[in-house]
Order: sequence, then structure tokens, then C-alpha cells
Amino acid sequence: MRKRSKHARAASVLWGSLLVALILFSLGWVYRANWITGSLEVETAQTGSIDHYVTVKAIFANEEYVIQSPASGKVELLGKEGQRFRLGEPVAQIHPEGAAPGSNTQRQTAQVSMPKGGLFFQKVDGLESVLTPESLVNMDLARILEQQENSEAPKDTVQAGVPLGKVVNNLSPTVAFVEVEPSKDLSVGKTVKFNLDDQIRTGKILRVSDNPKGIVVRFNQYLEGTVNKRIQSVQWVAKPSETGIVIPKSALYTKGEELGVYVVQEGILQFRKVNVIDENDSLVCVNNLPQGIPVVKNPRSGIEGLTANVKIPS
Repeated sequence: MRKRSKHARAASVLWGSLLVALILFSLGWVYRANWITGSLEVETAQTGSIDHYVTVKAIFANEEYVIQSPASGKVELLGKEGQRFRLGEPVAQIHPEGAAPGSNTQRQTAQVSMPKGGLFFQKVDGLESVLTPESLVNMDLARILEQQENSEAPKDTVQAGVPLGKVVNNLSPTVAFVEVEPSKDLSVGKTVKFNLDDQIRTGKILRVSDNPKGIVVRFNQYLEGTVNKRIQSVQWVAKPSETGIVIPKSALYTKGEELGVYVVQEGILQFRKVNVIDENDSLVCVNNLPQGIPVVKNPRSGIEGLTANVKIPS
């Protein structure tokens, strides 16, 4: 009896130790799994496309005509800067020195009418007859582009014969010289796209230049904001984008020889193989993923099959 009791106690201690070890192991595993999955970040996969923008310098030219003041005196504009006037419509009045606008000296006041229909701008920069759509296409680009603007702030009084302002034909397309490296994909007649102020603008290449390096583009329409700001940085759409499921590039994970991502499926972390069809520095466009599925942004080894202890974006 004593021998059996001794063996029974030993067995009880052994089984008790094993049970404690199993409990501790289970707690440790749960803690480890929660710790690993709790540090994961998740983002919902969405249908979209990836932009391929390259920031380049553009010099714009429009069809412009300078209006000379017919007399000396105080300027009274009859509209707003950038307003469109019809041909022959009065745009300003020049009051003789000492005569105030609205006084009884109208017979001495010179009226300025629009020589052409278009937008009126009071600011001139001296490049109106030099930097034109025609000169960008046909003349020495290096010499044209080295010309410096000579603009002054609009004045309240003017002298006879000096520029009062200019007319811009907004019914004629804007032309621009764009500083890009010429390539076989940038040839005369090709269509190119640019992102200007979050709007995609399309144009056709009219000229390719090696000195200076770049292309001359005629856009499909007049571009607002290119009169008073001839030189701008624009975003050239250097490559067409593919449409698919867009996810962070950091979500890609190589498991063995397969490239894929970890997704949250029914609360469990699962590996899904994907094919990359487009990418940039931060995003990838893939297929083989459904829209709206949660994707792990910072995957790591050992998470396959774990319960997803993560906050799913709404």
C-alpha cells in the first residue's frame, strides 16, 4: 500500500507538472500571438490606379496682343482683370491729368476699345511678341527662351504710346515648351498628358528639340493661369496607369518562391498570392485580390493562421 501510494503521488506530481506546463505554454502562445498580431497594421484594398508623374518645367505661350494707350492720363478700367470683352467693346478710359473719373470732361477723355475679342490683362511683360505659339514652333528655341521678361506693376496713370494692357485669345490653344529628355516615345504627333492644378490636360507634340532639350506641345484648349505665370512646374504623365486593386507596396511579402500578401479572412490571417501589374515608390496595383479585403501593411513570418488581433478600417 505504501509503495502504491508513493507511485500514485509521483504520478500525480508528474501529471500536475505537465498540466501546469501545458497551461503556461498555452498562455505563452496566446500572449505571443496577441503580441505579434497586435503590432500589425491593416489597410483595406481598393480599386484604383497608380499615377506616374514626373515634375518638369514648362514655359507657356498664348496668342496675345498688346494695347497701346492712346493718350496720357489716369486709367479707369471698365472691367476686371482677366475678363472677356468683345471686339470693339470699351475696356478702359484715359482721363486727362486733373480730371477725375465721372467728371464733366468726357469729351476730353480717351476711350480704349478692344482691338480683338478676348481676355483683358493689364499686366504686360515684354514677351508678348517674342514668346508666341508660332515662335516656339518655328524659331530658334534657345534664343527665344533666353529672353527675359520686363514686367512692371500696373500703374494708375500712363503715358501716350505705352502699353495699357493686352488681349489674350482664349479661343486659341495654349502652346508650351516642356523640359523633358527626348525619347522615341516623345515624337512629333504623339499625344502627351500633364497634371495641372489637379486636372489632366492633353496636348500634341509639335516639335522635339535637342538644344534646349524638350518638346513643344499644343494643348487642346487655352489654359487658365498661363498668362501671368508663364513659367511653371507641371506634372508630366510619364507612363499610362493600369487599373486594379491598389495596396501599399510594404504589404508585399515573399513566402518561399511566391509573392503575395497577408489578408484577414474570417478573422484569420491568410497568405494570398498576387501578381503586380503596376507600381510606384509607395503603392502597387495587383490582381487576384477582391476589393475591400483587409491587407496587412507590415507583414512578417509566423503569422499564417493566427487570429487577427487588429482593427479593421471601416
